[in-house]
This record gives sequence, C-alpha cells and structure tokens, in this order.
Amino acid sequence: MTFESARRVLVVEDDPAVAMVVEETLRNMGVDVLVDLSLVNALSDLESSEFDAALIEQSLRGESAHPLILALIEQGVPFAVMSGGDLSALAAQFPRVPMMSKPLDMKSLEKAVEDLLRMPAPSRRYG
Repeated sequence: MTFESARRVLVVEDDPAVAMVVEETLRNMGVDVLVDLSLVNALSDLESSEFDAALIEQSLRGESAHPLILALIEQGVPFAVMSGGDLSALAAQFPRVPMMSKPLDMKSLEKAVEDLLRMPAPSRRYG
C-alpha cells in the first residue's frame, strides 16, 4: 500500500541491520522514515519533529524504551513496540499498545504500520 500524502514514521531500533530492513520496507510503502539507533536521539527527534507513527525496540542497547513510550503517549503518536525478547510485562502495563515479536514478518510489519497510520487522532491516546 502507498499513501496519498507523505506520512512520517519514527523507527527506533538499535540493530542497524534490522533498522535498514524496516526503513526499506516502509519507504517502499511510500512512507517518510526517520531512523534513530539510540534512546537519546529518539527522544530528541520526538521533541523537535512531528511523526504520524512510530516503531520502537523495547530495549535500546540495554536501555529501556519506557521514557520514549511515555513521550509518545503524551504526544498522542500511535506506535508499536518490537522486541526479540519477552513483551508480556510491557503488554500488561500498556495493554492497548501493539506489540510485535522479532524476527519481524514484513507483511505483518506493513499491516501494523498501515493500522497505525489509519488511527484517527482522538483514538491515538493509550492508557
């Protein structure tokens, strides 16, 4: 699927190879992508730029993405969390946030991004 107007997605992934695959998949969908490899850069970009959605790795070089999750919720940016590890604690804390296990299936990734980008603004709040 391609989008009529450019949509911007923040991808936060500390593995450069995974980040590159996700970026390429999203660009092929017609999405504008900004990739951050660290929590610090992602928080800075979230503060200085606007995004229609985000995909974030749960653990970034050993740091929890929890501060980023809270910032995304506060800003009303729809997002999904990716991880090769156990997502059960995070899913219990944030039951309405989509969770994706790695390795990623590209069709599932595309569908998740499409779903995030279709979320109407009032529904973007998670709790």
